[in-house]
Amino acid sequence: MRVVLLTLSGDPKIAADILNSRYDDTEIITFPRASLETGTMFQRLSALRKKRPDVFAVMTESIAWQYGSNALMLFGALGGAGESLVLDSKGEIRSGTRMSLLIGAPIRIAKNFARGKLAVRDARKTLDRLERAAAAVTSQPERSKIEKNNNLAVTYLRATPAAGTQPGGATSHINGVVNGLLKFGSTITFFSNDEIAGLNKNRVKFNKIAPDPDIMPRSAFDIYNSAAFSSAATDQIAASPPDFIYQRYCRFSWAGVEASLRAQVPLFLEYNGSEVWIGKHWDKTEKLDLLERCERLNLQAANRIFVISEVEKNNLLQSGVGAEKIVVNPNGVDVNVFRPSAGGEKVREELSLSQSKILVGFVGTFGPWHGVLALADAVAMTPNDADIHFLLVGDGSLRAEVENMLRASGDLERVTFAGIISHERVPAFLDACDILVSPHVPLADGSAFFGSPTKLFEYMAAGKGIVASRLGQIGDVLADNETALLVEPGNAKELSDAIVKFANDPMLLSRLGIAARSSAIAKHTWQQNAERVLDAFNDGDF
Repeated sequence: MRVVLLTLSGDPKIAADILNSRYDDTEIITFPRASLETGTMFQRLSALRKKRPDVFAVMTESIAWQYGSNALMLFGALGGAGESLVLDSKGEIRSGTRMSLLIGAPIRIAKNFARGKLAVRDARKTLDRLERAAAAVTSQPERSKIEKNNNLAVTYLRATPAAGTQPGGATSHINGVVNGLLKFGSTITFFSNDEIAGLNKNRVKFNKIAPDPDIMPRSAFDIYNSAAFSSAATDQIAASPPDFIYQRYCRFSWAGVEASLRAQVPLFLEYNGSEVWIGKHWDKTEKLDLLERCERLNLQAANRIFVISEVEKNNLLQSGVGAEKIVVNPNGVDVNVFRPSAGGEKVREELSLSQSKILVGFVGTFGPWHGVLALADAVAMTPNDADIHFLLVGDGSLRAEVENMLRASGDLERVTFAGIISHERVPAFLDACDILVSPHVPLADGSAFFGSPTKLFEYMAAGKGIVASRLGQIGDVLADNETALLVEPGNAKELSDAIVKFANDPMLLSRLGIAARSSAIAKHTWQQNAERVLDAFNDGDF
Protein backbone atom coordinates (compact mmCIF):
# COMPACT_ATOMS: atom_id res chain seq x y z
CA MET A 1 0.00 0.00 0.00
CA ARG A 2 1.62 3.24 -1.17
CA VAL A 3 0.77 6.06 1.25
CA VAL A 4 1.76 9.61 0.37
CA LEU A 5 2.08 11.61 3.61
CA LEU A 6 1.80 15.38 3.89
CA THR A 7 2.75 16.72 7.34
CA LEU A 8 1.23 20.11 8.12
CA SER A 9 1.95 19.93 11.86
CA GLY A 10 2.47 17.32 14.52
CA ASP A 11 4.97 14.46 14.56
CA PRO A 12 5.34 12.49 11.31
CA LYS A 13 6.62 9.52 13.33
CA ILE A 14 3.24 9.27 15.02
CA ALA A 15 1.59 9.43 11.60
CA ALA A 16 3.81 6.60 10.35
CA ASP A 17 2.89 4.40 13.33
CA ILE A 18 -0.83 5.00 12.77
CA LEU A 19 -0.60 4.35 9.02
CA ASN A 20 1.47 1.17 9.46
CA SER A 21 -1.12 -0.21 11.86
CA ARG A 22 -4.00 0.76 9.55
CA TYR A 23 -2.64 -0.74 6.30
CA ASP A 24 -0.69 -3.87 5.38
CA ASP A 25 2.68 -3.67 3.61
CA THR A 26 2.73 0.09 3.88
CA GLU A 27 5.18 2.14 1.85
CA ILE A 28 5.16 5.74 3.14
CA ILE A 29 6.35 8.46 0.77
CA THR A 30 6.71 12.08 1.88
CA PHE A 31 4.84 14.83 0.04
CA PRO A 32 6.69 18.10 0.83
CA ARG A 33 4.57 20.91 2.19
CA ALA A 34 6.15 23.22 -0.37
CA SER A 35 4.58 21.09 -3.12
CA LEU A 36 1.16 22.00 -1.73
CA GLU A 37 1.88 25.69 -1.23
CA THR A 38 3.69 26.62 -4.46
CA GLY A 39 2.80 26.58 -8.14
CA THR A 40 -0.57 26.36 -9.85
CA MET A 41 -3.22 23.86 -8.82
CA PHE A 42 -2.40 21.82 -11.93
CA GLN A 43 1.27 21.69 -10.86
CA ARG A 44 0.35 20.65 -7.33
CA LEU A 45 -1.92 17.86 -8.53
CA SER A 46 0.71 16.76 -11.04
CA ALA A 47 3.29 16.52 -8.24
CA LEU A 48 0.93 14.29 -6.27
CA ARG A 49 -0.02 12.09 -9.23
CA LYS A 50 3.66 11.41 -9.96
CA LYS A 51 3.90 9.71 -6.58
CA ARG A 52 1.06 7.31 -7.56
CA PRO A 53 -0.71 7.29 -4.19
CA ASP A 54 -3.05 4.55 -3.09
CA VAL A 55 -3.71 6.66 0.00
CA PHE A 56 -3.16 10.37 0.55
CA ALA A 57 -2.67 11.15 4.26
CA VAL A 58 -2.44 14.54 5.93
CA MET A 59 -0.86 14.77 9.37
CA THR A 60 -1.98 17.62 11.62
CA GLU A 61 -1.64 18.32 15.31
CA SER A 62 -5.40 18.46 15.82
CA ILE A 63 -8.24 17.55 13.47
CA ALA A 64 -10.49 19.86 15.46
CA TRP A 65 -8.29 22.78 14.40
CA GLN A 66 -7.48 21.73 10.83
CA TYR A 67 -9.60 24.01 8.70
CA GLY A 68 -10.07 22.93 5.10
CA SER A 69 -10.02 19.19 5.78
CA ASN A 70 -12.58 18.56 3.03
CA ALA A 71 -10.48 20.50 0.52
CA LEU A 72 -7.34 18.58 1.51
CA MET A 73 -9.04 15.22 1.07
CA LEU A 74 -10.54 16.33 -2.25
CA PHE A 75 -7.02 17.28 -3.34
CA GLY A 76 -5.95 13.70 -2.62
CA ALA A 77 -8.86 12.28 -4.60
CA LEU A 78 -8.10 14.51 -7.58
CA GLY A 79 -4.46 13.46 -7.27
CA GLY A 80 -5.39 9.83 -7.85
CA ALA A 81 -5.60 8.44 -4.31
CA GLY A 82 -8.23 5.77 -3.74
CA GLU A 83 -8.59 6.97 -0.14
CA SER A 84 -7.74 10.27 1.50
CA LEU A 85 -7.55 10.94 5.20
CA VAL A 86 -6.58 13.50 7.80
CA LEU A 87 -5.11 12.21 11.08
CA ASP A 88 -3.71 13.82 14.20
CA SER A 89 -1.42 13.14 17.14
CA LYS A 90 -4.30 11.82 19.24
CA GLY A 91 -5.02 9.10 16.70
CA GLU A 92 -8.23 10.68 15.41
CA ILE A 93 -8.91 10.05 11.72
CA ARG A 94 -11.22 11.62 9.16
CA SER A 95 -11.32 9.77 5.85
CA GLY A 96 -13.17 9.31 2.59
CA THR A 97 -12.98 7.20 -0.55
CA ARG A 98 -12.16 8.75 -3.87
CA MET A 99 -15.71 8.35 -5.15
CA SER A 100 -17.38 9.78 -2.04
CA LEU A 101 -15.04 12.78 -2.03
CA LEU A 102 -15.47 13.57 -5.72
CA ILE A 103 -19.25 13.48 -5.32
CA GLY A 104 -19.74 15.08 -1.90
CA ALA A 105 -16.75 17.30 -1.14
CA PRO A 106 -17.49 20.14 -3.61
CA ILE A 107 -20.95 20.66 -2.07
CA ARG A 108 -19.55 20.61 1.48
CA ILE A 109 -16.78 23.02 0.56
CA ALA A 110 -19.28 25.45 -1.01
CA LYS A 111 -21.39 25.34 2.17
CA ASN A 112 -18.31 25.98 4.32
CA PHE A 113 -17.39 29.04 2.25
CA ALA A 114 -20.96 30.32 2.55
CA ARG A 115 -20.88 29.91 6.34
CA GLY A 116 -17.58 31.75 6.39
CA LYS A 117 -19.00 34.64 4.41
CA LEU A 118 -21.90 34.98 6.86
CA ALA A 119 -19.46 34.92 9.79
CA VAL A 120 -17.49 37.83 8.34
CA ARG A 121 -20.70 39.82 7.77
CA ASP A 122 -21.85 39.19 11.35
CA ALA A 123 -18.40 40.09 12.72
CA ARG A 124 -18.64 43.57 11.21
CA LYS A 125 -21.94 44.13 12.99
CA THR A 126 -20.53 42.84 16.28
CA LEU A 127 -17.51 45.13 16.04
CA ASP A 128 -19.80 48.11 15.32
CA ARG A 129 -21.68 47.34 18.54
CA LEU A 130 -18.60 46.76 20.70
CA GLU A 131 -16.80 49.83 19.40
CA ARG A 132 -19.75 51.99 20.41
CA ALA A 133 -19.99 50.32 23.81
CA ALA A 134 -16.25 50.64 24.51
CA ALA A 135 -16.28 54.30 23.51
CA ALA A 136 -19.19 54.98 25.88
CA VAL A 137 -17.25 53.58 28.85
CA THR A 138 -14.98 56.56 29.49
CA SER A 139 -14.25 55.45 33.03
CA GLN A 140 -15.57 53.15 35.71
CA PRO A 141 -16.36 54.20 39.28
CA GLU A 142 -13.18 54.44 41.32
CA ARG A 143 -12.72 51.51 43.67
CA SER A 144 -12.29 52.22 47.32
CA LYS A 145 -8.69 51.81 48.36
CA ILE A 146 -8.21 48.36 49.83
CA GLU A 147 -5.36 46.49 51.39
CA LYS A 148 -3.31 44.43 49.00
CA ASN A 149 -5.25 41.28 48.14
CA ASN A 150 -3.92 38.44 46.04
CA ASN A 151 -6.71 35.96 46.77
CA LEU A 152 -8.57 37.10 43.69
CA ALA A 153 -10.97 35.38 41.32
CA VAL A 154 -9.40 35.53 37.85
CA THR A 155 -10.88 34.43 34.54
CA TYR A 156 -8.24 33.50 31.94
CA LEU A 157 -9.25 33.56 28.26
CA ARG A 158 -7.29 31.66 25.63
CA ALA A 159 -9.03 32.01 22.27
CA THR A 160 -6.03 31.69 19.96
CA PRO A 161 -7.06 30.38 16.50
CA ALA A 162 -4.68 27.42 16.65
CA ALA A 163 -4.37 24.17 18.55
CA GLY A 164 -3.30 24.74 22.15
CA THR A 165 -1.57 21.47 22.94
CA GLN A 166 1.68 22.12 21.10
CA PRO A 167 4.90 22.65 23.07
CA GLY A 168 6.60 26.00 22.82
CA GLY A 169 6.69 29.47 24.25
CA ALA A 170 2.93 30.04 24.26
CA THR A 171 2.22 26.90 26.27
CA SER A 172 5.00 27.71 28.73
CA HIS A 173 3.70 31.26 29.10
CA ILE A 174 0.12 30.16 29.78
CA ASN A 175 1.17 27.63 32.40
CA GLY A 176 3.63 30.07 33.90
CA VAL A 177 1.07 32.83 34.43
CA VAL A 178 -1.55 30.42 35.76
CA ASN A 179 0.80 28.69 38.16
CA GLY A 180 2.21 32.01 39.32
CA LEU A 181 -1.26 33.33 40.14
CA LEU A 182 -2.16 30.11 41.93
CA LYS A 183 0.89 30.41 44.17
CA PHE A 184 -0.45 33.75 45.41
CA GLY A 185 -3.81 32.20 46.29
CA SER A 186 -5.85 33.33 43.30
CA THR A 187 -8.64 31.11 42.00
CA ILE A 188 -8.74 30.68 38.24
CA THR A 189 -11.50 29.88 35.79
CA PHE A 190 -9.98 29.05 32.41
CA PHE A 191 -11.74 29.27 29.04
CA SER A 192 -9.97 27.74 26.06
CA ASN A 193 -10.84 26.41 22.64
CA ASP A 194 -8.40 23.51 23.06
CA GLU A 195 -6.60 21.50 25.71
CA ILE A 196 -3.50 23.14 27.17
CA ALA A 197 -0.54 20.84 27.74
CA GLY A 198 0.61 20.85 31.35
CA LEU A 199 -2.38 22.76 32.75
CA ASN A 200 -3.31 21.45 36.20
CA LYS A 201 -7.08 20.92 35.98
CA ASN A 202 -7.21 19.88 39.60
CA ARG A 203 -6.48 23.48 40.56
CA VAL A 204 -8.13 25.32 37.66
CA LYS A 205 -11.77 25.27 36.62
CA PHE A 206 -11.36 24.45 32.94
CA ASN A 207 -13.96 25.18 30.25
CA LYS A 208 -13.36 24.03 26.69
CA ILE A 209 -15.27 25.68 23.85
CA ALA A 210 -14.41 23.49 20.88
CA PRO A 211 -14.05 25.07 17.42
CA ASP A 212 -15.82 24.16 14.20
CA PRO A 213 -13.10 23.29 11.67
CA ASP A 214 -15.41 23.21 8.65
CA ILE A 215 -15.31 26.93 7.88
CA MET A 216 -13.40 28.42 4.96
CA PRO A 217 -11.27 30.33 4.14
CA ARG A 218 -8.74 30.66 6.98
CA SER A 219 -9.72 34.19 8.06
CA ALA A 220 -13.40 33.18 8.17
CA PHE A 221 -12.47 30.11 10.24
CA ASP A 222 -10.78 32.39 12.78
CA ILE A 223 -13.64 34.89 12.81
CA TYR A 224 -16.42 32.30 13.06
CA ASN A 225 -14.80 30.50 15.96
CA SER A 226 -13.89 33.74 17.71
CA ALA A 227 -17.56 34.72 17.70
CA ALA A 228 -18.64 31.32 18.99
CA PHE A 229 -16.03 31.40 21.74
CA SER A 230 -16.96 34.94 22.79
CA SER A 231 -20.66 34.13 22.97
CA ALA A 232 -20.23 31.00 25.09
CA ALA A 233 -17.59 32.43 27.43
CA THR A 234 -19.34 35.78 27.96
CA ASP A 235 -22.59 34.17 29.12
CA GLN A 236 -20.77 32.17 31.78
CA ILE A 237 -18.54 35.06 32.90
CA ALA A 238 -21.46 37.48 33.22
CA ALA A 239 -23.34 34.94 35.37
CA SER A 240 -20.45 34.79 37.85
CA PRO A 241 -18.14 37.80 37.42
CA PRO A 242 -14.50 37.49 38.53
CA ASP A 243 -12.36 40.27 40.01
CA PHE A 244 -10.77 40.71 36.58
CA ILE A 245 -10.44 39.03 33.17
CA TYR A 246 -6.98 38.15 31.87
CA GLN A 247 -6.86 37.47 28.13
CA ARG A 248 -3.98 36.32 25.99
CA TYR A 249 -4.52 38.58 22.97
CA CYS A 250 -4.93 36.82 19.66
CA ARG A 251 -6.04 37.31 16.07
CA PHE A 252 -9.68 38.30 15.44
CA SER A 253 -10.72 37.96 19.10
CA TRP A 254 -13.07 40.25 20.98
CA ALA A 255 -14.04 37.80 23.75
CA GLY A 256 -12.32 39.71 26.54
CA VAL A 257 -13.86 43.01 25.49
CA GLU A 258 -17.38 41.61 25.31
CA ALA A 259 -17.08 39.73 28.60
CA SER A 260 -15.59 42.75 30.37
CA LEU A 261 -18.40 45.02 29.22
CA ARG A 262 -21.12 42.52 30.13
CA ALA A 263 -19.69 41.57 33.53
CA GLN A 264 -18.48 45.12 34.29
CA VAL A 265 -15.05 43.98 35.46
CA PRO A 266 -11.55 45.09 34.36
CA LEU A 267 -9.90 43.56 31.30
CA PHE A 268 -6.19 42.79 31.56
CA LEU A 269 -4.75 42.13 28.10
CA GLU A 270 -1.57 40.11 27.63
CA TYR A 271 -0.25 41.63 24.40
CA ASN A 272 2.70 39.74 22.95
CA GLY A 273 2.80 41.69 19.70
CA SER A 274 0.67 43.11 16.94
CA GLU A 275 -1.40 40.54 15.06
CA VAL A 276 -1.77 43.11 12.30
CA TRP A 277 2.03 43.19 11.90
CA ILE A 278 2.15 39.38 11.91
CA GLY A 279 -0.71 39.24 9.40
CA LYS A 280 1.23 41.49 7.05
CA HIS A 281 4.72 40.03 7.42
CA TRP A 282 4.69 36.44 8.75
CA ASP A 283 1.36 34.69 8.66
CA LYS A 284 -0.38 36.41 5.74
CA THR A 285 -3.95 37.15 6.74
CA GLU A 286 -7.01 38.12 4.78
CA LYS A 287 -9.55 40.62 6.13
CA LEU A 288 -6.83 42.90 7.48
CA ASP A 289 -9.37 45.68 7.90
CA LEU A 290 -11.29 43.55 10.40
CA LEU A 291 -8.08 42.51 12.11
CA GLU A 292 -7.06 46.16 12.52
CA ARG A 293 -10.46 46.97 14.05
CA CYS A 294 -10.18 44.05 16.47
CA GLU A 295 -6.72 45.14 17.57
CA ARG A 296 -7.78 48.76 18.12
CA LEU A 297 -10.85 47.60 20.07
CA ASN A 298 -8.80 45.39 22.40
CA LEU A 299 -6.24 48.10 23.09
CA GLN A 300 -8.94 50.70 23.68
CA ALA A 301 -11.08 48.55 25.98
CA ALA A 302 -8.30 47.00 28.08
CA ASN A 303 -7.75 48.53 31.52
CA ARG A 304 -4.16 47.29 31.60
CA ILE A 305 -1.99 45.99 28.77
CA PHE A 306 0.90 43.70 29.67
CA VAL A 307 3.76 43.67 27.16
CA ILE A 308 6.87 41.51 27.20
CA SER A 309 9.46 44.16 26.31
CA GLU A 310 10.27 47.87 26.30
CA VAL A 311 10.27 47.74 22.50
CA GLU A 312 6.63 46.65 22.49
CA LYS A 313 5.76 49.33 25.03
CA ASN A 314 7.26 51.96 22.72
CA ASN A 315 5.31 50.52 19.78
CA LEU A 316 2.07 50.97 21.71
CA LEU A 317 2.98 54.47 22.83
CA GLN A 318 3.64 55.43 19.21
CA SER A 319 0.23 54.06 18.24
CA GLY A 320 -1.48 56.32 20.77
CA VAL A 321 -2.03 53.99 23.74
CA GLY A 322 -1.73 55.80 27.06
CA ALA A 323 1.37 55.07 29.13
CA GLU A 324 -0.75 54.59 32.27
CA LYS A 325 -2.28 51.45 30.75
CA ILE A 326 0.97 49.69 29.83
CA VAL A 327 2.90 47.35 32.12
CA VAL A 328 6.18 45.77 30.96
CA ASN A 329 6.07 42.17 32.17
CA PRO A 330 8.74 39.94 30.58
CA ASN A 331 8.39 36.21 30.25
CA GLY A 332 9.68 33.94 32.99
CA VAL A 333 10.44 30.38 34.02
CA ASP A 334 9.55 27.83 36.68
CA VAL A 335 12.99 27.22 38.18
CA ASN A 336 11.79 24.09 39.99
CA VAL A 337 10.85 22.45 36.69
CA PHE A 338 13.68 23.76 34.53
CA ARG A 339 16.79 22.87 36.48
CA PRO A 340 19.97 20.81 36.40
CA SER A 341 19.56 17.03 36.83
CA ALA A 342 16.12 17.06 35.22
CA GLY A 343 16.53 13.74 33.37
CA GLY A 344 19.14 14.55 30.74
CA GLU A 345 21.01 11.24 31.05
CA LYS A 346 17.89 9.27 30.09
CA VAL A 347 17.34 11.52 27.07
CA ARG A 348 20.89 10.82 25.89
CA GLU A 349 20.31 7.10 26.30
CA GLU A 350 17.03 7.34 24.39
CA LEU A 351 18.70 9.19 21.51
CA SER A 352 21.81 6.96 21.58
CA LEU A 353 24.07 9.93 22.31
CA SER A 354 27.31 9.42 24.21
CA GLN A 355 27.30 10.77 27.77
CA SER A 356 30.79 12.18 27.20
CA LYS A 357 30.06 14.06 23.98
CA ILE A 358 29.61 17.85 24.08
CA LEU A 359 25.95 18.32 23.14
CA VAL A 360 24.71 21.65 21.76
CA GLY A 361 20.94 22.10 21.96
CA PHE A 362 18.35 24.27 20.26
CA VAL A 363 14.68 24.23 21.23
CA GLY A 364 12.21 26.31 19.26
CA THR A 365 10.39 26.95 16.03
CA PHE A 366 12.16 26.55 12.71
CA GLY A 367 10.72 29.91 11.70
CA PRO A 368 11.75 33.30 10.33
CA TRP A 369 13.36 34.92 13.36
CA HIS A 370 14.68 31.98 15.38
CA GLY A 371 17.95 31.93 13.42
CA VAL A 372 17.97 28.27 12.39
CA LEU A 373 19.62 28.99 9.04
CA ALA A 374 22.49 30.77 10.77
CA LEU A 375 22.69 27.81 13.13
CA ALA A 376 22.95 25.40 10.19
CA ASP A 377 25.86 27.46 8.83
CA ALA A 378 27.47 27.45 12.28
CA VAL A 379 27.26 23.65 12.43
CA ALA A 380 29.14 23.44 9.14
CA MET A 381 31.82 25.83 10.47
CA THR A 382 32.39 23.86 13.67
CA PRO A 383 35.56 21.75 13.28
CA ASN A 384 34.90 18.15 12.35
CA ASP A 385 37.46 16.91 14.89
CA ALA A 386 35.64 18.62 17.76
CA ASP A 387 33.74 16.15 19.90
CA ILE A 388 30.52 18.15 19.41
CA HIS A 389 27.05 16.98 18.44
CA PHE A 390 23.93 19.09 17.87
CA LEU A 391 20.40 18.37 19.11
CA LEU A 392 17.65 20.35 17.40
CA VAL A 393 14.19 20.16 18.98
CA GLY A 394 11.10 21.51 17.24
CA ASP A 395 9.69 21.93 13.77
CA GLY A 396 8.60 24.65 11.38
CA SER A 397 8.64 26.01 7.86
CA LEU A 398 12.46 26.14 7.61
CA ARG A 399 13.24 22.65 8.89
CA ALA A 400 13.53 21.10 5.43
CA GLU A 401 15.88 23.90 4.35
CA VAL A 402 18.04 23.35 7.43
CA GLU A 403 18.27 19.64 6.67
CA ASN A 404 19.15 20.35 3.03
CA MET A 405 21.90 22.78 4.08
CA LEU A 406 23.41 20.23 6.47
CA ARG A 407 23.17 17.48 3.86
CA ALA A 408 24.95 19.67 1.31
CA SER A 409 27.75 20.53 3.77
CA GLY A 410 28.16 16.91 4.82
CA ASP A 411 27.19 17.62 8.43
CA LEU A 412 23.79 15.92 8.69
CA GLU A 413 25.21 13.04 10.76
CA ARG A 414 26.46 15.53 13.36
CA VAL A 415 22.89 16.62 14.07
CA THR A 416 19.96 14.85 15.75
CA PHE A 417 16.51 16.19 14.89
CA ALA A 418 14.17 15.37 17.76
CA GLY A 419 11.11 17.00 16.15
CA ILE A 420 8.26 18.21 18.32
CA ILE A 421 8.29 16.85 21.85
CA SER A 422 5.71 17.13 24.61
CA HIS A 423 5.72 20.14 26.92
CA GLU A 424 6.61 17.95 29.89
CA ARG A 425 9.77 16.61 28.25
CA VAL A 426 11.44 19.91 27.43
CA PRO A 427 13.28 20.27 30.80
CA ALA A 428 14.92 16.86 30.36
CA PHE A 429 16.02 17.68 26.80
CA LEU A 430 17.60 20.93 27.98
CA ASP A 431 19.32 19.05 30.79
CA ALA A 432 20.75 16.59 28.27
CA CYS A 433 22.73 19.41 26.67
CA ASP A 434 25.97 21.11 27.71
CA ILE A 435 25.47 24.22 25.60
CA LEU A 436 22.18 25.85 24.57
CA VAL A 437 21.88 28.24 21.64
CA SER A 438 19.43 31.07 20.97
CA PRO A 439 20.56 32.37 17.54
CA HIS A 440 17.71 34.85 16.90
CA VAL A 441 18.01 37.21 13.95
CA PRO A 442 16.54 40.69 13.28
CA LEU A 443 13.06 41.01 11.83
CA ALA A 444 13.08 41.02 8.04
CA ASP A 445 11.24 44.34 7.64
CA GLY A 446 13.69 46.22 9.86
CA SER A 447 11.31 46.55 12.83
CA ALA A 448 12.86 46.56 16.28
CA PHE A 449 13.04 43.05 17.79
CA PHE A 450 10.10 42.94 20.20
CA GLY A 451 10.36 39.34 21.40
CA SER A 452 10.92 37.96 24.88
CA PRO A 453 11.77 34.32 24.04
CA THR A 454 10.47 31.99 26.72
CA LYS A 455 13.22 29.53 25.94
CA LEU A 456 15.80 32.14 26.94
CA PHE A 457 14.66 31.98 30.58
CA GLU A 458 14.30 28.19 30.41
CA TYR A 459 17.89 27.96 29.15
CA MET A 460 19.02 30.12 32.09
CA ALA A 461 17.20 28.01 34.66
CA ALA A 462 18.71 24.82 33.18
CA GLY A 463 22.13 26.07 34.29
CA LYS A 464 23.86 25.39 30.98
CA GLY A 465 26.28 27.44 28.91
CA ILE A 466 24.26 29.78 26.68
CA VAL A 467 25.22 31.24 23.32
CA ALA A 468 22.73 33.88 22.25
CA SER A 469 22.29 36.77 19.84
CA ARG A 470 22.89 40.26 21.17
CA LEU A 471 19.41 41.32 20.10
CA GLY A 472 16.60 43.24 21.82
CA GLN A 473 15.63 41.94 25.23
CA ILE A 474 17.99 38.96 24.86
CA GLY A 475 20.96 41.33 25.09
CA ASP A 476 19.37 43.11 28.06
CA VAL A 477 18.67 39.97 30.10
CA LEU A 478 22.00 38.24 29.42
CA ALA A 479 25.43 39.75 30.12
CA ASP A 480 28.32 38.75 27.87
CA ASN A 481 30.93 36.65 29.67
CA GLU A 482 28.86 36.83 32.85
CA THR A 483 25.72 34.77 32.17
CA ALA A 484 26.25 33.86 28.48
CA LEU A 485 28.36 34.37 25.39
CA LEU A 486 26.67 36.93 23.16
CA VAL A 487 27.21 37.05 19.39
CA GLU A 488 26.23 39.30 16.53
CA PRO A 489 22.78 38.26 15.26
CA GLY A 490 23.04 36.18 12.10
CA ASN A 491 26.84 35.84 12.32
CA ALA A 492 27.37 32.11 11.92
CA LYS A 493 31.15 32.37 12.42
CA GLU A 494 30.75 34.09 15.81
CA LEU A 495 28.12 31.54 16.76
CA SER A 496 30.42 28.65 15.87
CA ASP A 497 33.40 30.24 17.64
CA ALA A 498 31.40 30.75 20.84
CA ILE A 499 30.25 27.11 20.81
CA VAL A 500 33.85 25.92 20.38
CA LYS A 501 35.03 28.31 23.13
CA PHE A 502 32.59 26.74 25.58
CA ALA A 503 33.51 23.22 24.45
CA ASN A 504 37.21 23.92 25.09
CA ASP A 505 36.72 25.64 28.45
CA PRO A 506 34.63 23.57 30.92
CA MET A 507 35.34 26.03 33.74
CA LEU A 508 33.89 28.94 31.73
CA LEU A 509 30.89 26.85 30.76
CA SER A 510 30.20 25.90 34.38
CA ARG A 511 30.72 29.43 35.72
CA LEU A 512 28.38 31.08 33.22
CA GLY A 513 25.78 28.32 33.58
CA ILE A 514 25.65 28.73 37.36
CA ALA A 515 25.43 32.52 37.02
CA ALA A 516 22.62 32.27 34.47
CA ARG A 517 20.53 30.06 36.76
CA SER A 518 21.14 32.40 39.70
CA SER A 519 19.92 35.31 37.59
CA ALA A 520 16.78 33.39 36.56
CA ILE A 521 15.97 32.62 40.20
CA ALA A 522 16.54 36.21 41.31
CA LYS A 523 14.78 38.09 38.51
CA HIS A 524 12.83 35.96 36.05
CA THR A 525 10.34 33.57 37.67
CA TRP A 526 6.70 33.24 36.67
CA GLN A 527 5.78 34.08 40.25
CA GLN A 528 7.38 37.50 39.77
CA ASN A 529 5.48 37.84 36.49
CA ALA A 530 2.18 37.03 38.24
CA GLU A 531 2.97 39.43 41.08
CA ARG A 532 3.17 42.32 38.61
CA VAL A 533 -0.29 41.35 37.30
CA LEU A 534 -1.77 41.29 40.80
CA ASP A 535 -0.04 44.55 41.74
CA ALA A 536 -1.61 46.20 38.70
CA PHE A 537 -5.04 45.23 40.01
CA ASN A 538 -4.39 46.20 43.62
CA ASP A 539 -2.84 49.55 42.68
CA GLY A 540 -5.29 50.44 39.92
CA ASP A 541 -8.37 52.62 39.81
CA PHE A 542 -10.79 51.00 37.40
